[in-house]
Amino acid sequence: MKNFVKRAIGHYGALLEHSLKRHEPSPEHILKRLVIPLCQDFNYILQEGTKNDAWIALEGLSRECSKAYKKIGK
Repeated sequence: MKNFVKRAIGHYGALLEHSLKRHEPSPEHILKRLVIPLCQDFNYILQEGTKNDAWIALEGLSRECSKAYKKIGK
């Protein structure tokens, strides 16, 4: 798996992890540290990646969603 795909999956996982915390980080923190880097990762995958990279990224995002579901008991 390419590093930029791993980075996108990692940023998405961090975003989900923050959403499960009891305290709410500031909107600025979420935007600056999680959402903007994730958007940049998506853009890079679209510009520089292959169709396979995009597919692998989507599979990784789906795995992160499954982990989040398990944490909330669904």
